[in-house]
Amino acid sequence: MPQTEWKHINTIQKKIRITRIENQRDIYAFDIEQGTPIYLNTDKTIDLSKIKRAKIYQATLKVYETEFTPELQQRALESAIGNPQKFKAIQTMKASGTKPIKYELTALKH
Repeated sequence: MPQTEWKHINTIQKKIRITRIENQRDIYAFDIEQGTPIYLNTDKTIDLSKIKRAKIYQATLKVYETEFTPELQQRALESAIGNPQKFKAIQTMKASGTKPIKYELTALKH
């Protein structure tokens, strides 16, 4: 399967609350301003052992977007098996023409 090409489009600041930290440098958080969950990849320079769950941070995030290719759609739908909400969200995003977006956490402040 071809590698998805993500284009950096913006760097933003967000107030987030950490909900879960994964070993593969992935963080699940809650976007305080938008009131929604957010999934973050983390830059390799961030020490995950110093991040505390349930704590609120000011985060610097790089925002990336890509095209919704058939390969990306297939991977997304496979990841949604057994999760009807995620499945419906992916279908809605595809139907609306919205481009997939991902976030990379590059800095945190207390």
